[in-house]
Amino acid sequence: MVINHLKSGLLITATLIITAFSCNKDKATNPCVVNAYSFAVTSEWIQQREVYSIGDTIFLNSTFQKNLLDLVGNYNVDYSNAKSIGGNVTFYELDSVQHRVLGAVSKFVFSQITGSNESNSQLPNEIKNIFYHESSSAYTYKIGVIPKSKGLFAFFISNLNSQGILGKNCTNASFVNALSNTNKNINLFQYAMNRPPASQFEIDRIYCFRVQ
Repeated sequence: MVINHLKSGLLITATLIITAFSCNKDKATNPCVVNAYSFAVTSEWIQQREVYSIGDTIFLNSTFQKNLLDLVGNYNVDYSNAKSIGGNVTFYELDSVQHRVLGAVSKFVFSQITGSNESNSQLPNEIKNIFYHESSSAYTYKIGVIPKSKGLFAFFISNLNSQGILGKNCTNASFVNALSNTNKNINLFQYAMNRPPASQFEIDRIYCFRVQ
């Protein structure tokens, strides 16, 4: 489902099931070619620090209510009973000598708390695909990430996608997903890469830190 942020830009992860009649009214949950809704949500890395030790746990936490404001139509939508809501997280080690990024999934232990994840089949040492859990009032994803090695690292969250509400066609949605962290330690990225992040899009979704 997705994609190397620095090599080809962060893309919204989606698997669109396109049929000849994309807006049929049948019993299936078929998305339309264009997303019916666009929402804004946030994620956070906690506890936020610039320096961690081996064995510390960094939590990625994201929770949003089912009643969401559609960014295009500017009206509230009850987005209960979604078929699935998911995206991905990319894990990089920053090579400050050759100014490059390296896949870093193997540098961490993962403790799944809420929701689920799976390895990305194309880039298993860079990307984990993530899926939110639905409760009675909200969608939640939480995972603990525990460093095993010293180094400089950068994590990127993606935007999210849903194929739609179960039993309803043309209800697929995109979720603009940005970090709410007040300090993403972007100075570490600039030091290691000898340049700032390529765009505001990346700045909104990157979290950097050092493990000592």
